[in-house]
Amino acid sequence: MSLTDKVIKNTKYHLISQGISFLSPLILTPVIISRIGTVDFGIYVLLLGFIGTFGLLDASISSSFVKFISDHYNRKESQELLKVINTGFFFYLIFSLLITGTGYLFSEKILSVINIPVSSMDLAVSAFHIALGIFFLSTTFNIFNSVIISLQKAYIGAIASMIVTALQFVTLLVLMFKGYGLMSILLVNLLVSILSVIITLFIAKRILPELKVHPRYLDISSFRKMGKFGLQMQVSRLATFASEKYDEFLLGAFTNLTNVTLYNIGNKGASYGKLVPIQFTSQIAPVAAELNAGEEKEKLNRLFENTTKFLNSISIPIFVFLFVFAELFIFAWMGSGYGISSLILRILAAGYMVNFMFSVPGNLIIPNLGIPKYQMHEGLIYLSVNIVLSYFLIITYGITGAAIGNSISAIIAAVYIFKTSSKFFGFGVLDVTIRTLLKPILAAAAGITLIYIFYSSLSAYFVNNRVSSIITIICTSVVYVILYLTILGKLKYFNEEDIILFEKAGGKLPFVSSLVRLLLRSKNGNRT
Repeated sequence: MSLTDKVIKNTKYHLISQGISFLSPLILTPVIISRIGTVDFGIYVLLLGFIGTFGLLDASISSSFVKFISDHYNRKESQELLKVINTGFFFYLIFSLLITGTGYLFSEKILSVINIPVSSMDLAVSAFHIALGIFFLSTTFNIFNSVIISLQKAYIGAIASMIVTALQFVTLLVLMFKGYGLMSILLVNLLVSILSVIITLFIAKRILPELKVHPRYLDISSFRKMGKFGLQMQVSRLATFASEKYDEFLLGAFTNLTNVTLYNIGNKGASYGKLVPIQFTSQIAPVAAELNAGEEKEKLNRLFENTTKFLNSISIPIFVFLFVFAELFIFAWMGSGYGISSLILRILAAGYMVNFMFSVPGNLIIPNLGIPKYQMHEGLIYLSVNIVLSYFLIITYGITGAAIGNSISAIIAAVYIFKTSSKFFGFGVLDVTIRTLLKPILAAAAGITLIYIFYSSLSAYFVNNRVSSIITIICTSVVYVILYLTILGKLKYFNEEDIILFEKAGGKLPFVSSLVRLLLRSKNGNRT
């Protein structure tokens, strides 16, 4: 199987898996909040934030897994491969034990930094202990998932993930309607983590029969290489954490848990803009590592350009749709009473769109060439600006200030990495912008303008409840996609090779291939 075929197969299954993972919280979030309340849900959000904070203490060694596993596997260096896997596993086993033990001993002191009501403290402590167990499992065994991805077998893990996610969804839905609370949510998540670890270990052993776990494979030189790589990636992880959890912590400390919940809803809504395009990125890292191992520089340059081109064509229209229809989306999802979450969604969607367009392509490829310093620099910019800016904006403007600070920080950092990445691969910034950004922006703007004019003139007649809102979102998004692709086709954004690749990817879905052929090809063939 060619590299392209492997990427397409892995991406297909990964996309389906993540689609299921997307639908699960989309449906469960309003159900859970209606059953346990905004205070307990705020506790749940902050517990996950604390666990994420603990994960930042590992020097980001896990960020090196895909690169080094791919390198040694493609070079058929079996002993070096086992050293990397075992060194990574035992490091995280010790690290997770230390963090879990410390968190358990100092639970109340850790939780005291946020405004948890006294009546809810015992519940929060018990829930925190379960969350620590989830952290231990997901962190310790993470390297075996990296094995599956690095060996280009991600589709197998995606199938397993679909099954586990479906079981989790059904179980949580039943428990919520039966009146169980926050503890039941975390217990189900713990059981899902255990099941996921068992499945991951089984798959890793099947696709890599020589896989062995034993202390004799511990290797200090492998640890040094992974540590050197990881330390530079650590800043980027801190920036990611800051974008997702820092603002929620500040809101929990300076306002109340209800604001944490409202911000989380808006943030989660904006993050859904990344959901579809991010599914196409999972295979970029191992592909970059494989091409780098073969010293195929020209193909790497082309990979950057194509990654930028395809991700922008997918991400821009989604973020534009979320920005324009923020109120409709939040009302359809959560019901009435979440107007501030709509504003948060709109502010964050703008920042996330710019950040995704400018930073993701370079950050997917360059670190996996063994050069993580640019992503580290981006993280330093993002983190330093966000920490200062969000603090003062939250003090002054509250929940809205948190979103503004996050978006401004994301945009500033993204501009840096876009300029740096373009230069690294030998492209001019203006040239890349015109060839990969301008046409999708024009097509998205034209399409959404037509859709919104039509929606505004008729919404008063048929958008009056959540069901009609959901139907409206589905109908408008379908028409919007058709308009967007039609305009993009007229602008000749994709060449013939791109369109053939799309058709190949949708080979088992005839409707997809027909739609691509109809909308993206001009009548006389689009060859550029």
